[in-house]
Amino acid sequence: MSFINKMRVLVVLVLSAGVSLGQQINVGLTLAYNVYIVGEPVLVQIEALNATRDLMDVGAPDSKDHVLIEITKNGQYNSVKAFNEDPVTGAFQLKPSQTFRHKVELDKWFSLLQEGKYVVRVVFVHAGMRYESSKKSFDILPGIPLMEGVQMFVGRPDLRRNFKLVYWHRNQVDRLFLKMVDEPGARVWDSIDLGNMMRGQQPKLDISPEGEVTVVHRATQDAFARTLLWSLPDVVEVVERNSITDPDISATQRVKSLYGEMADEGAKEKRAWWKFW
Repeated sequence: MSFINKMRVLVVLVLSAGVSLGQQINVGLTLAYNVYIVGEPVLVQIEALNATRDLMDVGAPDSKDHVLIEITKNGQYNSVKAFNEDPVTGAFQLKPSQTFRHKVELDKWFSLLQEGKYVVRVVFVHAGMRYESSKKSFDILPGIPLMEGVQMFVGRPDLRRNFKLVYWHRNQVDRLFLKMVDEPGARVWDSIDLGNMMRGQQPKLDISPEGEVTVVHRATQDAFARTLLWSLPDVVEVVERNSITDPDISATQRVKSLYGEMADEGAKEKRAWWKFW
């Protein structure tokens, strides 16, 4: 074979290799934060660009295409096993040149309640090949404690709910979090981010026998933030968030001071569904 023919063959091989390398799935993973409080939802966004000529079909019957999330804790070989067998993305198709984006709360698939450093990556499996994102690390921390409270339930003497207010410095400001754990059983509810907090004045935590939980804390120099939750044996729900200027008088107390017992009757009527627990 002449020198010129050899060079032509070499050029063809190089070009073929370049085309082969270009046919891939570009995978990315973005963390909402680098540090999370114990119990806080660990939100991430998965991204993928299908740079192949193939259709990627995840979740279809007999499909060999998959999306996996791999997490390790405090070391390369300490793998965290998923407790949820449902697909992290659900079923979807990704055509050539299309981009896929999906947000996932990792704690809904993996137990992330232990403090420590975690490393996560997302893997797309297509045609027997693994396409991996870069690894991202995040920490799970307890937060800095401020105060605690306990809720007991009418008709449920076996159950108690422990509330903890903690804070952590995030994005250049201090943020206040409410952590909730049931006993017995150690059920951990999602920790709630209550917003920016200014140190110097202790937050207030009020737990009523009817199931109202109120947190008031200083959010700025001029205002306080008030968060109202319904805390029932099987439900915790944020029902109201607002800004107030007087931290000593709650909205319920203001109504009672104006309308007396009529306010109590209205409240009982409005909360008649509580009698079922």
